[in-house]
Order: sequence, then structure tokens, then C-alpha cells
Amino acid sequence: MMILFLKLLLAHLLGDFVLQPTSWVQRRKERVSYLLLHVAVHGGLLFLFLLPEIAERWQTVIFIACTHLVIDSLKIYGEKRWPFKPFLLFIADQALHIAALLAVLLYEYGIPSEWQQLLLSPKAMLYAIAFVLVTAASPVMLRVFFSKWTKDLDFLHKHQNSLADAGLLIGIMERLLIVLFIQLNFLSGIGFLLGAKSIFRFGDLTNAKDTKFTEYILVGTLASFVVGIAIGYALRWGLRYVA
Repeated sequence: MMILFLKLLLAHLLGDFVLQPTSWVQRRKERVSYLLLHVAVHGGLLFLFLLPEIAERWQTVIFIACTHLVIDSLKIYGEKRWPFKPFLLFIADQALHIAALLAVLLYEYGIPSEWQQLLLSPKAMLYAIAFVLVTAASPVMLRVFFSKWTKDLDFLHKHQNSLADAGLLIGIMERLLIVLFIQLNFLSGIGFLLGAKSIFRFGDLTNAKDTKFTEYILVGTLASFVVGIAIGYALRWGLRYVA
């Protein structure tokens, strides 16, 4: 089972990232022939990797090639429909491709009993809850927390020369790192993270000469760290409880 998955995954990675020139990616939006050529490359790679067992695996080659065509067609549509969300489209595209590979494994082997036990285990659910709290729930909570200050737009408008959603992504990544550090008992990493962020923010704070903006940044940083630490220790306690 694992050998088959590795073959399929290697073929996918080679086809999508090694044997697909940038010119194909650009031109396939206007000419379907480049998309078909890309799918043909994938089919050829699958054929080569599965050649010793192609008599039993030819349906797999056809299925993955067809799903690849459909998924990439959807991505092209998405790029035209939402041109300002390339990263989200890339993640969705790759997730669907991996899902197609996993579908082949599930069809041939079913879900192994140990996987079922792992996916439905309390530990897996705790990790999933912590991930959702860090990436989805905590940004909403912090946005509500700061809503009373966002009404004071004068000082915020002065400091909007930043990347779109950069603050959101930075907050999510720092909270993920905090939770990870707590699980690894690498508490000094939290201090290093706070110090690194403070250094990068030092220039903004000293040049701003705006008390409100300085307080806004400090409260935001500390609130994000408090939330990350709370989630990290809650997860750590929960894992001990269900162990």
C-alpha cells in the first residue's frame, strides 16, 4: 500500500513541479493543448512507475489522469474567477490531487484498522481542535477583542502600508509555533519568538511616534501570545488526560 502511494506521489510531484515549465502554466489558460500535454506527461509518468504491474493498474493511470484534467481545469477557472487568491487556489489544487491519490488507495485496500483507530482517537481529535482554535477561532476572537479600537481609524489608517492579511498569517504562524514549542517542552523557543518579533517591530514603534499605535501593537502581540500559550497548555493537559 505504501509503495503504491509513494509511486503515485512521486509521479505527481515530478509532473507538477519538475516537468511542467512555467510557460505551460501560463499558456494553458488560453490554449487547452498545453493542459492536455501536462496531463499526458502525468499519464506517462504513472505508466512508467506502474509498468511492472500495468496489467492490473491501467485503470489507476486513467483515473488519475482524468481527475488531474478535471482538477486543473477547475484551477484555471478559479484563477480567472479569483485572480487575487493564488495561494489558496494552489493549496486547494494540491489537496484535491492528493485526495485523488488517496482515493485510489482506499478503493484498493480500504481504510486500515490502525488508521481508523488513529483518526478517531481522542488524541487526534484534540490535535484537530487545537489546530482549529489556532487557525480559525482565535483570529475571530482577537478581531472581536480589538473591535473597540478599530473604530478609532485615525491612527490605523496612518499605518496601513502592509501586505494584505500579513498580520493575520503572522499571528496564526506564531501561535502554531507556540503550541508546538509547548508540546516539545521547548519553552525558551517562546521567548526567542517574542524577542524576534519585538526586534522586527522595534523600528515601527520608534518611527511611529504614535502612542495609540504603539499600544495597539503591544496589546496585539501580547494577546496573540497569551492565546497561543493557553491553547498549547490546554492541549498538553488534554493529551495527558486521555493518555
